[in-house]
Amino acid sequence: MEFGEMIDALIWLDEHFHMIRPLPDTMPTIDYILEKARAAVLRYGIQGLIIDPYNELDPNRSGGISETEHVSRLLTKIKRFAQHYDCHVWFVAHPRTQRGLGVGGGTESLPAPTMYDISGSAHFINKADNGVVVHRPLAGASVGQGDPFTVQLLVRKVRNKLAGKIGDVTLRYDGATGQYDASDL
Repeated sequence: MEFGEMIDALIWLDEHFHMIRPLPDTMPTIDYILEKARAAVLRYGIQGLIIDPYNELDPNRSGGISETEHVSRLLTKIKRFAQHYDCHVWFVAHPRTQRGLGVGGGTESLPAPTMYDISGSAHFINKADNGVVVHRPLAGASVGQGDPFTVQLLVRKVRNKLAGKIGDVTLRYDGATGQYDASDL
């Protein structure tokens, strides 16, 4: 990339991406993030919000509610925000730890997690409009065990069939360029 191209790219990123960061030494609540996102919709006209990752949000639950109810309320707030402000929200939640290659002494490739494997609640699949699993089956593989840079994108839920369809694609991650490519497979 030429220097001028890099400057153009940085300007484009600055104009199109706005970071929401909590104060130091605090864990943000979903209310904090959605209030900052509301301000970004009104000020900058954002049309997309990425909340990543779920486990970095403040886990405190008011009134002694269960984790399942907490997740249900959290996802309801996110969906209402998305609908009210016409803003697409990507909510990144990681699955519970799986046993397999390099995890707890396992030697097999990791099976793909399901949307039900996200710690906290089945609401992650029940309330989601779309569910996509990013799976690295051979992450941590040794030489000769397969390609550790293989990545599977597994679309597991599509509520609105005009927005896509359920299916899978396997890609290879190129660490040098930071790009994914299907042509080498």
